[in-house]
Amino acid sequence: MIKHGPIDVVVLASGEPRMEGKVYKELKRQAAAGIIRVLDAMLLIKDESGKGWRFDSKDLSPEDVEALGISRDLKQSLFDSADAETLAEGMVPGSAVVALAIEHVWAIDLVNAMYDAGAELALNFRVPAPIADEVFTSLDAKP
Repeated sequence: MIKHGPIDVVVLASGEPRMEGKVYKELKRQAAAGIIRVLDAMLLIKDESGKGWRFDSKDLSPEDVEALGISRDLKQSLFDSADAETLAEGMVPGSAVVALAIEHVWAIDLVNAMYDAGAELALNFRVPAPIADEVFTSLDAKP
């Protein structure tokens, strides 16, 4: 039996960030629905003058931590200063980068049911969404 779902680390970059709250709202919705749990988050912002800021999940309010399902059981953050430095290297002034470690909570019961049915994991890989979109577009275009 597994206790945790698969984890994706997703890094998104924006040359012209719009901090409108849409991403947070969707993360909160999916966490509330039991689809995902945000294990860690890091936001890097570089202003037009090149000055940078870093915000981590530890900077969130207790309410936000609970809404996203972030566990305080971890002894340390999954993202550290070295990660921040690596990601910041490629940033241009006026840009932002967000790194998320997302656990797929939905998979826990499904995988456990498969294990109970005698199945074993034989292969697991992720097809990135842009590639999936290309594949479906090309399949739809074929006669």
